[in-house]
Amino acid sequence: MSLTQDLANLREESRRKIPEDNLAVMDRAIEDLARSGLVEAALNKGDTAPDFVLPNAMGNPVSLTELLKQGPVVLSFYRGGW
Repeated sequence: MSLTQDLANLREESRRKIPEDNLAVMDRAIEDLARSGLVEAALNKGDTAPDFVLPNAMGNPVSLTELLKQGPVVLSFYRGGW
């Protein structure tokens, strides 16, 4: 089975476990996001990211431009530890 199919199956299985009122809120939020234009404005695979400066894992500021001088860069977004 493909990853796409695995994810679709997981999504459907999850939806069966979520109360209807919660699903309605989630579906509205997804629709709002789709209408916002953010999806079309987002970078796609192969696009060049704009330069930025963010703190690294130790809290020190690093820029994309400086990191790229050392080789390819992989970005990981940590959403929190709740």
